[in-house]
Amino acid sequence: MKNIHTNIFKGIFVLLFFFSLSLVLANRTYAQTSLSIGTAPTSEKLKLSQGQKYNGELVVWNLTNKAITYNIVVKGFRQIENQPGTAIMLTDTEESKSLYTATDWTKVSISNIELIPNKNEKIYYEINVPKDATKGEYTVIIAFISENEEKLTESGATTTLTLGMPILVQIGDEFVENAELLKFSTDKNFYEYPTLTFDTRIKNLGDTHITPVGEIVLSNIFKQEIARIPFNANNQSILRDNTGNYETLWNLGTFLTKDKAIVLGPIKANLVLTYRTFQPGFAPLTSEITFWILPWKIILIAVIAIIAIVVIVKVVRKKRRPVVQTQYTPYSYPLPR
Repeated sequence: MKNIHTNIFKGIFVLLFFFSLSLVLANRTYAQTSLSIGTAPTSEKLKLSQGQKYNGELVVWNLTNKAITYNIVVKGFRQIENQPGTAIMLTDTEESKSLYTATDWTKVSISNIELIPNKNEKIYYEINVPKDATKGEYTVIIAFISENEEKLTESGATTTLTLGMPILVQIGDEFVENAELLKFSTDKNFYEYPTLTFDTRIKNLGDTHITPVGEIVLSNIFKQEIARIPFNANNQSILRDNTGNYETLWNLGTFLTKDKAIVLGPIKANLVLTYRTFQPGFAPLTSEITFWILPWKIILIAVIAIIAIVVIVKVVRKKRRPVVQTQYTPYSYPLPR
């Protein structure tokens, strides 16, 4: 009976092992196919006029170790909700409702391509702006879809990002650049070490994309500057009518800066951002928050160590103190007469 139970447990263990292994391999395969090509440039921002023709080229290469055939699709795109700098291809329904896509204006030189590892390929495209095009900012992406991705899409699965080169086409002048700072905070008010992430949320209120840039300046309780952290170092843009969440990591790794400024206690963080292409300093986005850095575990250990040392010193001194012995003198009674 014992051997039967042992064999059953072994069988269950083997099944669980192979099931876990299949999940790992599936995730790894999906990760490889989701990042299977590289492009140069990664994106384009064009300012064109009504009736103008623009010719461009796109270099693309295979990041995998096997040849893959892609269909080249031209579609409008949108930003993933709250994720700046992202592009996802519009569905046919979304495209039919969108007023600002340059799909009909854009033509590519080929409709499909086989990408061989370690070899670059060039794709040429042409954008013809209609003479009666209205002022605005239009989107189009030259996307690459493999046969596997097409099957996934047909089965109802969707991808978060579209492989390809997104293009923003501005028609006209005097765009409205306006934004609102919705959030600037940390996930906690108290930290043991100077390692944390700032969360910033910005809403684009204008009629063109914006790219907020700036700094987060940190100062300690003595009003000494302890850090200047670049904001949006990758220049991720927010499309119009969209909101963008930005995460800015600060990891100093020490409680003392190179200039000997202490990184303890209340820390003040000042955010200063600009987003306009014309007169960028006219309407900056600013905010100020305070958080604490206090290594309470280290402090607690130090306090316990100090108390222990004091107690030990007192005990040792007490043991070393000489004991004063008093001489005993017997009492004598008078003899009777």
